[in-house]
Amino acid sequence: MWKKTFVSAFIAQVLSILGFSFCQPFLPFFISELGISDTGQQAFWSGIVLGATGVTLCLFAPLWGILSDRYGRKVMVCRSMFAGTVVLLLMSIVRNVGQLVACRLLQGAFTGTVAASVALVASVTPQEKSGFTLGMMQAAAFIGVTIGPLFGGIMADIYGYRAAFRAGAGIIFLGGLLVALGVREDFVPPDNVTGGKPMGFLEILAIGGFLVAAVIQFGVQLSNCMINPSFPLIVKEVVPSAKNLNSITGSVMAAAALAGAFSAALLGLMGDRVGHKKILIICCITAAVASAGHFFVFNLSSLFAVRILFGLGVAGMLPAANAMIHRVIDKKHIGRAYGVATSISMTGLALGPFAGGAIARAASLRTPFLVVAVLNVLMAFLIGNFVKTQEQQAIA
Repeated sequence: MWKKTFVSAFIAQVLSILGFSFCQPFLPFFISELGISDTGQQAFWSGIVLGATGVTLCLFAPLWGILSDRYGRKVMVCRSMFAGTVVLLLMSIVRNVGQLVACRLLQGAFTGTVAASVALVASVTPQEKSGFTLGMMQAAAFIGVTIGPLFGGIMADIYGYRAAFRAGAGIIFLGGLLVALGVREDFVPPDNVTGGKPMGFLEILAIGGFLVAAVIQFGVQLSNCMINPSFPLIVKEVVPSAKNLNSITGSVMAAAALAGAFSAALLGLMGDRVGHKKILIICCITAAVASAGHFFVFNLSSLFAVRILFGLGVAGMLPAANAMIHRVIDKKHIGRAYGVATSISMTGLALGPFAGGAIARAASLRTPFLVVAVLNVLMAFLIGNFVKTQEQQAIA
């Protein structure tokens, strides 16, 4: 039964992220269409728009986690996907950047498909399969990010930005339908579960290994999102006269995400065998080298190379952190636990674009990539000193 739930959730997650990422390659250019013409200001407002979702995700994720444990995980996945459909339709009709920011705030408040889908899969997955299944759920996100920017950029070049938003909304709706009709969840309300009282947030944070895993997720989101406002503008800097700029930007993002999809699936499986600590350290070092490389490349082929390497590095971190949480949390509280972890990590999603946009405006478009390289080195140090191996946890 868990395998059917996993497969349905995996496909739905691909569709969801595919739809949401349709707008990723052209967001700074769409902001230009809304009246922001200066390049530095476009990077800054891109940071505001991208970060707005993280602010409300951070605030609302614990609430959705509580409701998930109380009413079931399937209904939370459906809620997130159908809400995402409405939000993208609203984005297709905005007339100024303030309205776009408002839509992104709504997106963070009512969506959160990744956290909802991960909680659903984690609640039914056997412990020994957690690294693989959660790695595959992360791979689903990367597959969506592979296809979404590529076809979103092509659609934007041919039909315009607003049509791309509407197409993305339709794809997310299909994902919601798949979960609503294809997933069976044998959810038992907490009142019928022995061992009764739900854990509080402070109790969850006090569980050994949980906070470190959540901080790792925060660092991944912070460093990954800090470069997002600048990246499309760097592509424009490298190929300034391209008529199909949106398609090129989407292609670079798609190549990195495709590499990330393979990396997440493979490293999730390897983490179950060799330990998640080793995987995390290798990923951090790889991401640091690749991020620094963005500062020095000035042609499209080199940009492809460093972006793919960055995708390979980042991809393995979140599955490993999710598996660490799955290992220490009772399944009765899995929705609440992933809600807390999502809230912490989404703080990084909120701060990353703001910081990246501000750094790009104050220094240069490429400076955020150096900052991200330093952050990943610090992450490797944190993991090396504070993450226990499975053997150490068994002794403790």
